[in-house]
Amino acid sequence: MDPQTTLLLALGLLTAAAVVVSVAGWILFGRDRRARKAAAAATAKHHPEAAEGR
Repeated sequence: MDPQTTLLLALGLLTAAAVVVSVAGWILFGRDRRARKAAAAATAKHHPEAAEGR
């Protein structure tokens, strides 16, 4: 392989890795946010004072 092809391959793999990590981060962020909303709804359902912020 010539140096230019090696560089382009390395940049392509780095970009692919960045995309994978970014997508995984957004998935985890979304799951955490949904879980937090569900937990807050369950807490408010069982403890009305918690929903009012007391």
